[in-house]
Amino acid sequence: MFQYFRPHVRPVRGLLSAGLLASVMSAVMQWIAPWPLKYIFDSVISHKPLPSWMSGLPKSSSSLLWFMVGVMAVVAGLLALSDYFSTRFVATAGQRVIFAIRGQLFRHIEAQGAGFHQRRRVGDLLARLGGDVQAIQSAVVTALPTLVRNVLTLVGMITIMFVVDWRFSLLAMILVPILGFASRYYLNTIKSIQRRARQADGEASSVAQEVLTSMTVVQAFGAEDVEAKRYEEATGRGLEENRLAIVAQSQFTPLVTLAMTMSTVVVIYFGVRSINSGQLSAGDLLVFMAYLRGMFSPIRQLSKLAGVVGRAHAAADRVIEILTTHEEVLVAPNAAHLPRTRGAITFRDVSFGYDEDTTVLFGVDLEIAAGTRQALVGLTGSGKSTLLRMIPRFLDPTSGVVTLDGANIAQANLTDLRRQIAYVPQEPYLFRATVWENILYGREGGERATAIEVARRAGLHEVIESFPQGYDTMIGERGLALSGGQRQCVSITRAMVRQAPVLLLDEPTVGLDAELESLIMAALEIAADGPTTIMVSHQLAGLRWVDQIAVLSEGRILETGSYAELVANRSVFWSLSELQSAHLHEHDVDESVSL
Repeated sequence: MFQYFRPHVRPVRGLLSAGLLASVMSAVMQWIAPWPLKYIFDSVISHKPLPSWMSGLPKSSSSLLWFMVGVMAVVAGLLALSDYFSTRFVATAGQRVIFAIRGQLFRHIEAQGAGFHQRRRVGDLLARLGGDVQAIQSAVVTALPTLVRNVLTLVGMITIMFVVDWRFSLLAMILVPILGFASRYYLNTIKSIQRRARQADGEASSVAQEVLTSMTVVQAFGAEDVEAKRYEEATGRGLEENRLAIVAQSQFTPLVTLAMTMSTVVVIYFGVRSINSGQLSAGDLLVFMAYLRGMFSPIRQLSKLAGVVGRAHAAADRVIEILTTHEEVLVAPNAAHLPRTRGAITFRDVSFGYDEDTTVLFGVDLEIAAGTRQALVGLTGSGKSTLLRMIPRFLDPTSGVVTLDGANIAQANLTDLRRQIAYVPQEPYLFRATVWENILYGREGGERATAIEVARRAGLHEVIESFPQGYDTMIGERGLALSGGQRQCVSITRAMVRQAPVLLLDEPTVGLDAELESLIMAALEIAADGPTTIMVSHQLAGLRWVDQIAVLSEGRILETGSYAELVANRSVFWSLSELQSAHLHEHDVDESVSL
């Protein structure tokens, strides 16, 4: 697991080393802490002579007492200081590591292709970015300093105990192997439970995200109770798993306490007998008991961290599962720099399928000259949008080649390629910012005046000025404060600001009223004056302004030509146009009758 996060640890090695050094100092102070008590009991109270190596210390009981008390105070002060620096340095390093992990995870998710995002639920990804990374952070920031300090203390104290009296040490640790097996069992159990709990939390986040982003539909169909029940079921599964983790934790901690108590009882019994037989001094037993308590105290603290560590381990597995998923757009090892192009696009024998059983395109051949206005039409599911999305490499063909000015786009630098393209999706997404900031999205250092100038050129200035605060209108999340037509006006202006040689339009007028549709079509004609423009559309009557139309059906191009040519051919396009005209005529008749 550590290998995935190692690159993020390297920049904070200095802080971690300082924290480790402080932890070592803390452990040393805890090793020293019991010894002044031994000499207080043996030499101050029982008047036993000091060892020869301590002959330089005060001889009188009163002075020796003051000296030992002073040593205890200094040790306590150094212990507190080392604990402070240990926690501060390790926690600071941990925060920076977590910051880097969160950034890496977000960038990795961003880099994944369309298939990844179609299969993954947004709520679950948000849970991994939020709750899972937070669980790792809790372990690193809270548990790591405690873990390092207590492990060092434990190792040191066990070593000193064996130096003081190996027989008592063996007695004290008679239950340690059992405790070790129990620890392994409970840690694995808690980790397994926490993994299921994190999955349940991800499911709950997905349900919440789906409902909150579709609240209008939920309320329109009166499904609030249904969705609330679905959310409660998802959170209930997480609640049950967390309850099981608490049960396991509550069983483990008393087990450690029981083992510590049993060992203490055994040592006291044999220790008192040894004192009575003159084989051991009271001070020696006191020191040994202090080390015994000091040995079990870290174990008890580590047992309390079992839940935190188990939760972090499960969360780390979920984060690593995403980081080891590679469905991003493949970039050629020696991807060529792509200078500004003229915009000539060619599809050569292009096929595409999401899997072996679902093929969307079959051997498509299409040439689009630079500056051409190209339309893609056909029934729903014919492959129009799939073809469009291959140009910026949102999807890559299963076979065949897509070229831009003769260069295979799969061999081009991805950033360079996408700089050549402006994109207006069917459902324009706007960000939480002002209108003019949304228009200049992706353009660093842009000014408000630039947004206004482009909107004027597109003929959309009056529409945007009609917003509540005009260009300074703050758009809410996903732009829901605006109508679909208003969002599309902003989206088209945003595409025009890019001034790219290729303009992609995916159903830009769907769902608009006739007046706004006419306005946006006029803006699109202005936007399409210059760049190579490819538009997916169902509105066939509005395509008289394009240069070429390709008619698709079931993943194949059936015919191409201008609007006039295709109508004159009286083939597929003509049939679709007649069908659409008849439908519109019936709709107009129905409206006139109702009036």
